[in-house]
Amino acid sequence: MRRTLWTRGPAALAGSALLLALAACSDSTTPSSTTGIPSAEVSDIGAAASDEVDQTVSALTTPTESPAASPTAPSCATVNDLTDTDGDGAPDAATYTFALPACSFTGFRGGTLEITGSVTLSDPTPSAADFAFLLTLTDFQFKFTSPDGTRSYTALRNGTRTLTGNATGLSLSNQITVVRSVPNRADATVTHNLLLTFTPAVGENLAVGQPLPNGTFAKSGTFTWSRGSISRTFVVTTVTPLVWDASCTTDRKITAGETHWTLGDGSYIKVVWTGCGVDPTVSFVPVS
Repeated sequence: MRRTLWTRGPAALAGSALLLALAACSDSTTPSSTTGIPSAEVSDIGAAASDEVDQTVSALTTPTESPAASPTAPSCATVNDLTDTDGDGAPDAATYTFALPACSFTGFRGGTLEITGSVTLSDPTPSAADFAFLLTLTDFQFKFTSPDGTRSYTALRNGTRTLTGNATGLSLSNQITVVRSVPNRADATVTHNLLLTFTPAVGENLAVGQPLPNGTFAKSGTFTWSRGSISRTFVVTTVTPLVWDASCTTDRKITAGETHWTLGDGSYIKVVWTGCGVDPTVSFVPVS
């Protein structure tokens, strides 16, 4: 199912089979590391990095969608006010609250997904129909319990995402802090100050309420990973644009592309996407 730029009403918020936010949280290919960062940490950082790419991509489509809901199921979230003065699909100020047991999904990737917290979707230009919205996440948590306990995780998000753009392109500013928990390791705090841009493919245009067309994403900015006494800040660059394939029928619609997350000494974590439905690969590249 193709994804729309954003949707109207609580039922529409469940408009696709799976949320891209979870596409790479714990499923990235086993990474390699030679020197500089332990392989387990590369794995955790790579999962956080690719996860946030997918989170921000998802925010361009159905920003408050319930992950793992079926295409016909109502959203698990309750919403306080769907007033949309300019009719552009972005409510003037709507808070979606996710709570259990309604937002517990059994069978997601063979396990259980629980979603709690709130997301406020507001329109910074409520009297002018356009692409703009402000997304505020408050203790917005995904908890995935896998049959393979080592792949379970919890991600707790707070912060904002701000969308601007027009029919020829979109920009999403992402200021999000994530506390990530995985089995047998201390919690990590990940601070994102990133910009995601989308450019439609030649001959394609963007339209509110219409599916996101074929195109490419680029990501830039900074990303800080902290666990205990260790803190690492990465500069994010898109080496090869991330190709969005609107015809891909899975929740992993980025079919090609490469990002680097570079440390001050020049070493970097490389995340590479290779095909529809394929998890990205993650590897650490030391200074040569």
